[in-house]
Amino acid sequence: MGQGVRSILVAFTLLLGCAEAFGAARIAWRAEAEIDSAATASPAETFEKSVDLRPLAEIAVQSGGRIKSLGSFAQGEMGFISGPRLVNGQSPLFTYFDLLIRPEAYEDADVIFVKGGSVRQRIADAVLREDPTLEERMRAFQSSGLISAALLARDGVAEVLEQMQGDLLRTAKVMDAVRGAQMLMQTDALLRGLRIVPPAPSDADQRWHSISEVMLLAADAGAIKASGKEVLPVAGLDVALQQQCAAQWRSMVEAWINGDAQRVNASARALAALLPTLNPSASPDPARLRWEAWYFASGNLSWIWLVYALSVILLLLAVVYRWPRARSAGLVVFALAFLLQTLALALRWWISARFPNSNMFEAVTTSAWFGGCAAVILEVALRRRAVAGLIALASAFASAVALMSAHFLPVQLNAQIGNMMPVLHDVWLYIHTNVIIFSYCLIFMAAVSAALYLAYRALGGKRVHASVGGVAALSPEGMGGLRSERTGEVLDGVTMLLMKLSFVLLWAGIAMGAIWADHSWGRPWGWDPKEVFALNTFVVFAVLVHVRYRAIDKGLWTALLAVVGAAVMLFNWIVINFVITGLHSYA
Repeated sequence: MGQGVRSILVAFTLLLGCAEAFGAARIAWRAEAEIDSAATASPAETFEKSVDLRPLAEIAVQSGGRIKSLGSFAQGEMGFISGPRLVNGQSPLFTYFDLLIRPEAYEDADVIFVKGGSVRQRIADAVLREDPTLEERMRAFQSSGLISAALLARDGVAEVLEQMQGDLLRTAKVMDAVRGAQMLMQTDALLRGLRIVPPAPSDADQRWHSISEVMLLAADAGAIKASGKEVLPVAGLDVALQQQCAAQWRSMVEAWINGDAQRVNASARALAALLPTLNPSASPDPARLRWEAWYFASGNLSWIWLVYALSVILLLLAVVYRWPRARSAGLVVFALAFLLQTLALALRWWISARFPNSNMFEAVTTSAWFGGCAAVILEVALRRRAVAGLIALASAFASAVALMSAHFLPVQLNAQIGNMMPVLHDVWLYIHTNVIIFSYCLIFMAAVSAALYLAYRALGGKRVHASVGGVAALSPEGMGGLRSERTGEVLDGVTMLLMKLSFVLLWAGIAMGAIWADHSWGRPWGWDPKEVFALNTFVVFAVLVHVRYRAIDKGLWTALLAVVGAAVMLFNWIVINFVITGLHSYA
């Protein structure tokens, strides 16, 4: 026994020694790699890595009638220019300032994002007709979607752009975005957007001012240089403080042009400290600005989909192989993912000072959170029933899909926080919108359990259904093997439970939407495309209820119609929102 213990200790000691040696080697390798990288990096790359703009990322800027952090503002503005791509791997805030201060460096740089493979192909063909040597660059463009303003300005390319601008149905919207990016990356537009000077306490409109209103910048040889000439100061603000801000801005610009990262950092810190002192009452809570900057720098926390995906894997293993430990682990991971998503939603709520449900990003992610709330309540209430774990599985899958969409489709699901339109400030809107998106998530969750039932039937499961409208699945009797009749009953019962909840919520949401429409537009129903397809979704589930009553193979028809209903719902949410123009759409 003692010999065995000694052997284990010796082996453990050797393992620790190997781990320490590996760690030391890894540290040495990383240090060597960093030295090699620094030796081979261009001066521009070295400058970008040395500049620390975090103090400026947390200052306030006014944009779109809202006070936000400069970091989130720059991310939104660069999103209009370069879409979801990072230019040369640079942070959005760095690229924004670099475009402003060194525009000549971007004259032929690929920074403008073009959406759509067919549009990119037509542009690439036009470029190659003029210059066949750019074939490799055009391949990169078709992959990333980034192209330079200089290439777009070529005669042959400009002609193709004009043709696509005239195609109102297919490409005009993409061309509008390209034109907007070209205008937004102009120096004067970038400078006007920097409304970082707070208004005077006596200003009635509380309009913030551009830094150019306290500092005159002039272009010299294609680069912005500080002239040192102050314009009339903003009335009502301390003149001496304005002069200090102007001096620090001038110092930062000069240091940026000269590539002096240390001086840029010092001036940025000083400017970030000075600006809030111009009018402390106008500046929002610094903690809110810091958290907003962190929220957007952390990818809107959409990476939580990975945690949900892990819970889906564990819960699926529990369903297929009947592993109790897998189910327990899956439920723990699901609870962790739901907690993280709740914190993300609460943080966005606090930052925006409104419940997050006013744009497509918020609707999708909040809908998934509502589904998680339902899953948590039902899992706790039915924890000793056969359905335990299945509702969490459906919710985890729905949340993973929603957050994956937000993570990988940042153009379509723009995460930028904006003010709600005045017409939308209506209590019926909050009720209508939240009830509708809640029902949509439950519809998707019902489709998940329906898909599992269809898989059960495809693998040879018998023609079964949960009796008493699905209530029989709520008995304590557990599920059997993958092909057992009890498994089919439980899956059908979960589908019916989620379908009934979504059916009631969808009906209530449509009714309350009609009330809100009557308040806002003066009519309860207008045959808008989204109204029509919301009704179509309701009709599918109404058909499901009647088919289940009459059909012989109730389980199969319930599953099929649940999947069809989810498809109609997704068509309503995706195609109607982004393709077909209507009062509710983004097309």
